[in-house]
Amino acid sequence: MPATICQPPPGDDVNPAKRARPGVRMKRSGFYLYLLISMALSLLSAWVVYTVSWQQQLQQRQQESVRRVARNAGFLQHEVDKFGLLPLAASYNDTLREALAMPDDSRQLARANQYLVRLNQGAGSLQAYLVDKAGKVIASSNWQQKDSFVGRNIAYRPYFQQAAANRITTYYAIGTTGNATGFYLATGIYQGQERVGVVAIKIGLEQLEHMWGNIVEPLLVSDSNGVVVLSSVPDWKYHATVPLSYEARLALEKAQQYNKQVIKPPIWLRKSVLNSQAMLVQMGQGRSRHEYLAISQTIPVSGMTLTMLNDTHELHSLAMTRALAVAVAVGFACLLLHSVRLWRMNLKAEAKARRNLQLAHDHLEEQVEQRSSELKQANASLKKEIEERIQAARQVENFQNELIRTENLAVIGQLSTGIAHEINQPLAALSALSANTVRFLEINDLTTARANLERITDIVVRLGALTEQLKSFARRPDGERESVAVTQAVENALFLLNHRLKKTHIQLQLPPSPADIVVLCEAVRLEQVLVNLISNAIDALAGVEHPQISMDWSRQGDIVRISVRDNGSGLSEEVKARIFEPFFTTKKTSGLGLGLALSSDIIKSYGGILSADNHPDGGAVFTITLRQNKQE
Repeated sequence: MPATICQPPPGDDVNPAKRARPGVRMKRSGFYLYLLISMALSLLSAWVVYTVSWQQQLQQRQQESVRRVARNAGFLQHEVDKFGLLPLAASYNDTLREALAMPDDSRQLARANQYLVRLNQGAGSLQAYLVDKAGKVIASSNWQQKDSFVGRNIAYRPYFQQAAANRITTYYAIGTTGNATGFYLATGIYQGQERVGVVAIKIGLEQLEHMWGNIVEPLLVSDSNGVVVLSSVPDWKYHATVPLSYEARLALEKAQQYNKQVIKPPIWLRKSVLNSQAMLVQMGQGRSRHEYLAISQTIPVSGMTLTMLNDTHELHSLAMTRALAVAVAVGFACLLLHSVRLWRMNLKAEAKARRNLQLAHDHLEEQVEQRSSELKQANASLKKEIEERIQAARQVENFQNELIRTENLAVIGQLSTGIAHEINQPLAALSALSANTVRFLEINDLTTARANLERITDIVVRLGALTEQLKSFARRPDGERESVAVTQAVENALFLLNHRLKKTHIQLQLPPSPADIVVLCEAVRLEQVLVNLISNAIDALAGVEHPQISMDWSRQGDIVRISVRDNGSGLSEEVKARIFEPFFTTKKTSGLGLGLALSSDIIKSYGGILSADNHPDGGAVFTITLRQNKQE
């Protein structure tokens, strides 16, 4: 009987996988290309949106800042204009002119001083003073004070040199007398064509800095030299806004405009100039560096420049947010288009598959009659094979279930053996305590009987906790840990084995002054390990002439070591190699070989190590290494 029931239509490839591989590779390469184009389109869209949004936000912020700068500049101009008419009006005062004409007349100078005092008090300026043509102050509103200007020569001051008739000359400087900052307004006093003197007013603008302290955006005022003289940020004062040349610094020192104040380096670095009023600057160093939009406006009368700084971080963040949103939207649109494209391709593939299926169906129909007998035989053979495979599958399933049941029985047997092994010792203690209690009751020693019963209760409680923890140990859970005193754990373990120690006449050596050491573990499980180690030491001392068990515990840094040593025959190399293996035991009449294996696993669960070795003086020594509980 032929093995092939039907043949594919002529021209079709026998292996469909080979026919599909080129198409799969083409689909994958097309998908990667489409993904690359989508990513590039998303990045390009994000860049365009970021650039446009940044420019729009920058322009809008610039327009808002220009209006605010204009308001503050107007206020500053108003403060200057408020005092601007004082020197102009005083230049026509006859008292001052007469004082200049008769500088040696003390009465005339006294009248000039009184006039300047009244002028200064009425206007609220800092100082008002009269200067002769040689630059010497001959009258001042502070003539009675220790730091009076009278007698000082200010011919080196530019505002004195540039003062003219019917015109106000402005100048910012730090006073050389009292080292006080001020804004100077000066007007020349002329007799015909000759300048016979200068009248000057000194005003303070520090109140503006206090007002600007409530403004979010930093404000600063720089003079004609580009030096910051007023600022809402005190640390920026007397910084240059532009680099000063060596010649400019010499001229400033000669004029003593800033007295002894050192002009500090520029506070910003120009990044780009947007227009005559706006530029982008960078301030700070390293990670503290920030970009600001600086909007400036010059104040004509004073010759100063008012600048407002706007942090552009918010503008960059908003532009970046919009760019990311557009990138996500473009990416989603590309994904949607790709999904539609795949859907259309699937429709075409399904249509093609239906056509191929129809062709195959027609071809099969032509061969149905001539191969009907072959199909019947093949069907019968196939049914038989299916029945055999079903039966084989059922047998395999039965074998698997049997193996699972066998494995479960092995695990249950191991747990039962381990529990029986660990309960043996507490039961022996219960038996001893119970027998003692009966004797004490017989002799009417109720106090000792009560104490024994309380110990029995404690052992029963610990026994219940022990069985529960052994059950948990079989499941490998994370136990609830607590602070356990090593001394108390040793005492509890020795209590359980006290009857065996007395029975075998073993000498027990403990540290004379045990250290107060606390470890983080479970008390019952630590006692379980100690009981196991001490019990094994007792068994190892059978037949020894002077049996002795030494216990010690110490701490080095945060490492705690607990040792149990006997003076028996020690451990052979073979025993040392297998001593922590489950079901390995050297006891001929008792023992299942689970004690040390369980003890080692318990110590490992606390991040410690249980090791076994021979002591140089003879006998075996078991050492528990744990970490101290640092929370105590």
